[in-house]
Amino acid sequence: MADEEKNTPDVAEFEAKLSAQTGNKDLWLFLIIVDVIFLCVFGFFLYKNLSARLFSSVEKPVPAVSDVAETSAPITQEVTVTEETVTVTPSATPAQPAASVEAKPQPEVKEQQVAEQPAPAQPAEKKDSVIVKTNPKSKYRQVTFRYFGEADSVSVVSGFTMSKPRALKKKGNVWEVTLGIAPGTYKFLYIVDGKQTLDPYSKEEDGRSVLIVK
Repeated sequence: MADEEKNTPDVAEFEAKLSAQTGNKDLWLFLIIVDVIFLCVFGFFLYKNLSARLFSSVEKPVPAVSDVAETSAPITQEVTVTEETVTVTPSATPAQPAASVEAKPQPEVKEQQVAEQPAPAQPAEKKDSVIVKTNPKSKYRQVTFRYFGEADSVSVVSGFTMSKPRALKKKGNVWEVTLGIAPGTYKFLYIVDGKQTLDPYSKEEDGRSVLIVK
């Protein structure tokens, strides 16, 4: 019985030590997990900082375009300041004033050419190409058509001719014919050598000469 009583305290102490060891293991495991998380967070911020510095150092050469603009600016200033060297430099901007100066006389040349061209021929005087005479004994008017010009054949066509050409006879240098026409407004054409021709001494409307018989 004495031996059994001696062994029981040893078992209790062993169980207490074992429980203490398991508690310490849990604590150490928790601390290790916290350390791992801390290292991950620290590593992430460190990587972010280093990458930002690296990319900023790589992007620094990009503003070299401004350096080109700054170097080109003094060149343009030298060209504008020294007007005497404009003809020496083969740049495109100084050549424009010279081209514009040379282009100025061109309108004058065109005006001279237009002035040298002969003016279109215009009738010297208005001629009586259509003569209307009244007859108190008839409601019709005696209308004489006259065509001035060189031709082999001349005729007149209108509503009063029933759309059939009515030939004119040559008398001296004039072609003419006299027809009886009732009062009204008519449109007519001359047919000269087979070609439709307007009367240059009458009004024109819709490509026809106009005749007003009162």
